[in-house]
Parts: sequence; C-alpha cells; structure tokens
Amino acid sequence: MWDGPRVSSVDQDWAAVIGLTPAEVPQLLVTEGSWWRREREAQRLAELTDVRELGAPDWWWGRWRGVPVVYACVYGAARTVEPVHVLGQLGCPVVAQIGSCGGLAPGLRPGDLVVADRIAAEDGASAHYGAGGAVVPDSGLVREVLRRAAERELPVRSGPTVTTEVLLRQPDELVIRWRTAGLLAVDMESAATVAAAGWAGMRAMSVLHVWDDLVIGRSWTEPLPETDAIRRRDAEAALFPLVLEAALP
Repeated sequence: MWDGPRVSSVDQDWAAVIGLTPAEVPQLLVTEGSWWRREREAQRLAELTDVRELGAPDWWWGRWRGVPVVYACVYGAARTVEPVHVLGQLGCPVVAQIGSCGGLAPGLRPGDLVVADRIAAEDGASAHYGAGGAVVPDSGLVREVLRRAAERELPVRSGPTVTTEVLLRQPDELVIRWRTAGLLAVDMESAATVAAAGWAGMRAMSVLHVWDDLVIGRSWTEPLPETDAIRRRDAEAALFPLVLEAALP
C-alpha cells in the first residue's frame, strides 16, 4: 500500500511555487507526450471542472467528479519527470502516462492500446531517478486499466515496452534489437515517468495508443487510411477518461 513519498524531504516549497493548498493536492497526475499540446489540452481539460493553470506553465489543475487532478502535456523524458518530481513530493499518490507509441510487434494496428507491464529505460532521465535497465508499473493499476478497457471494448495488449531518448533517430538495427527482445512498442516518456514515480513513492501506469508501425517502416508522418485514422483518433480520445476511471474508481 502507498504510504507517502520515499524521498527524505521536499527539496523546495513546491506548494508555494506552483500555487497549491493542501486540500488541492491532486489524487492523480496525468502526463501526456505530444507535439500537439494545445489540441491535447483543449481535449483533456474539457473533461475537468474548475480548471486553472498552476504556477508551472502547462500544468493544469482541475476536478474530475470532485476529485483534484493535474494534467500536463509534457513532451519527452526530461520534461515528464518534472511534474512527477514536484507533485509526488506534495503527496500525489498516482501518475498515469498517456500518449502515442510506435508499434514493434506484428499485428498491432493504429488505435490499439498498449498497457506496459515492464518498460526498458533507454532514455536519459530515468537513471537519475534510480532506474536500472527497466522499470515496472504498478501491477494493480495495470490490471484495473485492462479491465476498464475490456469493459469499453477497446483493443488492448499488455506487455513490455521501451522508452527512447529521441523520436527522429531510430535506425533499423535499434528497431531490430527492440523487436528481438519482444518489446511491444516504443515511446519517449513512460520509463522516466515510472522511474520518477518510484523515487517519489507514487504508483504509476503507462497507457498508450499505437500510431506508427516500426515493423513495416510506416512513419507517423505518413497519412493513414481513413479507417485507421478514425480508429487512432478514437483511441487517443479514450485515453484520458480511461485512466481517470482506472485510477479514481
């Protein structure tokens, strides 16, 4: 059972810095990695009430069914650890990483969901929060989000994934190594989110939707057939309510 941050002390007066009272400490932090920050913010914040931006730019506080939640669209591992670091020290118990990923396993389609049960840490931020070669999301959250996805009849797979440092430099030999290791998908934030969560004593999960296909070499920059494009957009829209329901039942 979660019993508060494992860090020895709060390293700043973060409540004053970002403008939170003790009663406003979120029960869930949702981080999302996306180039399209304004679009994702508009989409996600529409699910919340009493929304306001905190003292840290792009960190948004609101309520979901009366429960305090923070949403932050922070792209890449180096940025995603920041809200986890701060809010974990203030007592937020759970973080959910959402966003898109590149499929590494045959049979994955755009719009399939991938729930990581183990994440290889090949980014630069995770090691600063105590990660070795891999990090492990909270098994209870993994089970709950899989159950919720099944209830919604969403296509979902669970298994090991990998977080990398850069989007535009993933040569064939790297992709082959990931595929040979049996990894389902690759993203740019999840390992760092889970590593920072472990450092702060938080429970964490990663729930992503498939966009590009590294098996056949289809880039996320290539237009999808209309059926797949709709499927991908539907999955992207489903991510935020799915993790809200799983983390705050």
